Amino acid sequence: MDKRRILYGLAGVVFCAALLLTGCGSDDDGTPATPSDPGSVVGTSPTPSADLQEIAERVNAVLDLGYNTTNPDVVMKQLNGLDNTKAPGDLFVVDTREPADFDAGHIPGAVNIPLQSLPEALLDGTSGIPADKEVVVASYWGNDGNMASLLINLARITDPANPGNFPRSTALFAGMTSWSFDRMLVPSNTRFDDGAGVVTVQKATEAAANAGVDQGAYPNYAAFTPVTDTVVKKILVRAGAYLNSVPTQFDLQVYPKALADNLEDGDAANDPQIISVRAASAYDAGHIPGAINIPYKSVADLVNYTKFAVAPGKPIVAYCYTGHTGSLSTMALGILGYDAKNLLYGMNGWSTTAPSSGQLVNFDLNRGWDFPLHNWGGGIDNLAAYTPPATGCQGCHTNLTALWAELVKFPEAGVVTPPSSGEG
Repeated sequence: MDKRRILYGLAGVVFCAALLLTGCGSDDDGTPATPSDPGSVVGTSPTPSADLQEIAERVNAVLDLGYNTTNPDVVMKQLNGLDNTKAPGDLFVVDTREPADFDAGHIPGAVNIPLQSLPEALLDGTSGIPADKEVVVASYWGNDGNMASLLINLARITDPANPGNFPRSTALFAGMTSWSFDRMLVPSNTRFDDGAGVVTVQKATEAAANAGVDQGAYPNYAAFTPVTDTVVKKILVRAGAYLNSVPTQFDLQVYPKALADNLEDGDAANDPQIISVRAASAYDAGHIPGAINIPYKSVADLVNYTKFAVAPGKPIVAYCYTGHTGSLSTMALGILGYDAKNLLYGMNGWSTTAPSSGQLVNFDLNRGWDFPLHNWGGGIDNLAAYTPPATGCQGCHTNLTALWAELVKFPEAGVVTPPSSGEG
């Protein structure tokens, strides 16, 4: 076990123990009773500490910029030189999947940094992510890419009041599942179309609003060390502790079926606090029973929103429409010190027919393509030099890529819907 796992693992254990024991290990003012890793959560405090306020202010400012996702066709267009406004070298692709999945197939030119390794890589300067290029994060499902993307933006945008001075990071919409129909790019039983009741469920919603309750408690940290004397470094330390508080990056996600089973087991004391981070109008139209509403850009607003998030000792499940802004919220709450997980596929995982769900009947969301991959046993390694075959039958995967290229070079009048049949 490497030092990173030991450091962040202990921080996660301390955090979980503090929550489960509802303040055990701290005095009423949150003062730690025992030595702990720098920046780890050691208890609660009725008022936010100076460190928490500083971190929350930066997270809130970056969330407010609204950086979210980029569609795969836009990424492909830039990487293969069909975007006249940007050179292919202007975009840097980070793939946060595990090495074995990366090796099986990835976007040509992508660099692999597993999600749980990203905070340390940013902290010690070994990530290789350039400071002057836009970043797109390729991940399993897109929501996990947003976790990494938020962290990259927090690390690079040192002045959120002037975002134009900094290149942005976004997540590849729906992750590698929208880049390629290759079924082996994501773990089994994790895709939107992997069978009703396996990943997704069709459950009832409620319209009655649930008022949030001021919890009167905030996470309290052990003192940071002198080497983490900036807010960015404090954020990276907190992010590392959060991401590595679970065994694998997959444990940061909650299956809709698992949430439904939890809510229906009759043990209300074991239910998580559910937070809908969608717009108020979507929440009012129908939400998961018991959910409160906190807009995703406001989850780090300590005064007006965060204080309603969760009672000490109670985990959080955040959800949005497809899982993307839900994961931004989850990452933000995790950095602040909450035991937060993201609902895989968001409201669409809970019900595809509920009002304001998005009604994503097909897995690929009409944005899926079959773009080329690189792997170590074959495949192309340079999209800029790639020429797709001539178009023919649109049911042929490679011809879907060719048709896309034709539409980009010779677009038809009006809105063109990308070809997509949801196969794979």
